[in-house]
Amino acid sequence: MDKRVPEAEAADTLGDEGVAGGAAQPREEPARFRGRPKKPRPDAPGLTDALADTLGHFFPELGAWFACVGEARKSGTARFPLPTLLLLGTLMFVGHSRSRNLFNGMLRDSGALGRTLADILGSGPPALPHLDTLEKALRGVDPADLERVLARCVSRLIRMKALDGWRSGGRFLLAVDGTGLWSFRERHCPHCVRTQHASGAVTYSHKLLVAFVVSADGYALPVACEFIENPGEAYDKQDCETKAFHRLQAKITRLFPQTPFRLLLDALYADRNVMAECAANGWDFAITFKQSDMPALWAEAQALLALEPGNRVTRTFPEKDGGGSREVRWAGGLAYHGMRLSAVFQTERDRDGNALKFFAHLTLRPVDRDNCLASAADGRLRWRCENEGFNTLKNGGFALEHVYSRNDKASKCYVMLMLLAHIVQQLVTRGRLGAVFARAFETLKAYGQRMLAALRHVPPDPGRARPGQIRLSTA
Repeated sequence: MDKRVPEAEAADTLGDEGVAGGAAQPREEPARFRGRPKKPRPDAPGLTDALADTLGHFFPELGAWFACVGEARKSGTARFPLPTLLLLGTLMFVGHSRSRNLFNGMLRDSGALGRTLADILGSGPPALPHLDTLEKALRGVDPADLERVLARCVSRLIRMKALDGWRSGGRFLLAVDGTGLWSFRERHCPHCVRTQHASGAVTYSHKLLVAFVVSADGYALPVACEFIENPGEAYDKQDCETKAFHRLQAKITRLFPQTPFRLLLDALYADRNVMAECAANGWDFAITFKQSDMPALWAEAQALLALEPGNRVTRTFPEKDGGGSREVRWAGGLAYHGMRLSAVFQTERDRDGNALKFFAHLTLRPVDRDNCLASAADGRLRWRCENEGFNTLKNGGFALEHVYSRNDKASKCYVMLMLLAHIVQQLVTRGRLGAVFARAFETLKAYGQRMLAALRHVPPDPGRARPGQIRLSTA
């Protein structure tokens, strides 16, 4: 049998250059079927390099701060120092592992992670510890010590003037709000908050109140928190968000005694005790103002608006931003339990003049024509703690609602390490990686997957050029 290839077939196997038969020619599809051409994605930057550079630039004393955390382990008997364990726990959240078991599994064959720890702390462990070692150590750590580390990180950013562009009227905007942590059908511990639902079901939960320093360009840095929990199974009244706020504000005054804040609060805090505490601390506030909550004060504000029709400023938006306008009105000199408040009302309208949204808030700040727009903008930034704060912590890879430990102390310590990792992630993604993040990763989920892989396989380059400065971009 003749096994030679026919000449016609041999000609067709010459390739795709278009010199052989029609079978080798790609068919030109009509333009309507081609779709959008893919843009070339830039190479992934060195994630562990960016992480080590960010921590070294902003928090060079992080290892020393971790060393100041008290522990219950006997001195001289621990194989792994506490700073190594705490940094390992922080990197577990930086890498979006979502669970201790998943992160512990990657430690078994990772030599790169040990070198990353050594690069950040200056000296590394002889071997990587099992995460059960971290769990046992955290059971003897006071969560308040880790919260002081969190506050030191934010204080360092303030001292180095990295956050000066976030000030409004010389003050940092501090958004405070609560969220749920864990929920169970049966009592988890003596401190659970019991909730009786309309359906008759009962749930036992833990909640958290967090204060975030927020900015107009999308940052939400947690500075302190307070756990909402009962003192035990026997109590007169359950703990709640407003009770936790009074504990939190006292904590913030201790951690940041000289920092000027403007608190951004929802209508739950439209209370004279909350306002009086803010005034006593030298803080301003912007509290959501509702007619149903404070009808007498609302009526007084409306009467003052009618008497002063000139207290009105309208800002028109260009067509490229969707058009429309924002109208801001204000009433000052409202007497409320010995305080003088200002009420700011803002209405957003479309290009045809139809009202779309309405907002109102109370503030201690005297409002006039020069600062009314800034005051109105501040009052609307509270939602940053919901979006860039809690939404990222719950759905952006940190898994805030996951129970990382059944131990009371350890579970709270994991929350503190998570909040620290949340700060680190924002500084990395919008600082060192700010120029290329959107094109290289597109989403925080993709970033977390690649950061976890980088921690496992790619240590920082010891010969890399260290940045002289890192600017926090708006990427």
